[in-house]
Amino acid sequence: MGGFEGGDEGGFWDEDAIETLIKKQNNKKTSTKAKVLVKSINGAYTLSGDPSISIVPSSCASFTIEDSHSIPLESNTIYKTYKALLEFTCDSDIEELFSEHKVVVSSYTPTTATSFLLLTKELCNLVLSENELQFIEQKAL
Repeated sequence: MGGFEGGDEGGFWDEDAIETLIKKQNNKKTSTKAKVLVKSINGAYTLSGDPSISIVPSSCASFTIEDSHSIPLESNTIYKTYKALLEFTCDSDIEELFSEHKVVVSSYTPTTATSFLLLTKELCNLVLSENELQFIEQKAL
């Protein structure tokens, strides 16, 4: 019933199959990966588990990091992660996000660059696997 020659594309779905898919999506045991939660407070975005880094609205001519350290931009792991992410994805949404926002770091931790990467991934709706995220992190080192 329905569909195109050679398959069932766009046509008939078995109701039992739909119910099974819904149960799988709603069953938390099927997902081993934790969901990344982004919080927005007064337009600033942070990860729910890491308040040390946020992405804040600000008109910027170029990628901007605001912190209390005097780390040159080219040496900063967040900037290196940004450049590696741009190179890997070639996604203009990333450049657009950071022309309208700056990165504010209250304290650097060993996971600050990872938090930046996850936050940017969520805000730009990037579809990246765990392996791709790890590749980008390694390239930024």
